[in-house]
Amino acid sequence: MPLTAAEVRATQFTTTRMRSGYDMDEVDAFLDIVEADVSQYADELQRSRDGEAVLRTQCDQIQARLTAAEQRLAEAEARPAAAVAVAAVADPEVPAELAAQLGENPDAAAVLAVAQRTAEEIIRAAEARAEAVRTSVRTVLDQQRALLDG
Repeated sequence: MPLTAAEVRATQFTTTRMRSGYDMDEVDAFLDIVEADVSQYADELQRSRDGEAVLRTQCDQIQARLTAAEQRLAEAEARPAAAVAVAAVADPEVPAELAAQLGENPDAAAVLAVAQRTAEEIIRAAEARAEAVRTSVRTVLDQQRALLDG
């Protein structure tokens, strides 16, 4: 059983009767216990340091794998944006200056693609609304003609 600091502090040696001092056998036995415990603690400390070194190595390896995975993810995310940029550059309606900027910045190409889709949706909705207004106006005009002819 390991020796505790409290036990070391509380240890009292008996004095000898023939001369002043402590019983040497008692002191030697106590020092043997202290030596064994200090040796055990030193071994445990070394094992802990060895374990820490192994964990640090594993952590470094995992960190390197994480960095590589993040890089692959960024490259994969950039591919669709680059494809949009290439498509936008090939689009004759895209001005040359804008096409050059899109080729330099894949994020801008992605934003342009979203903006184009949104603009197309707005145009479709406006055309549908305009057709509804035209139909409504025709209906009202037809009703008024019928009243005038009637």
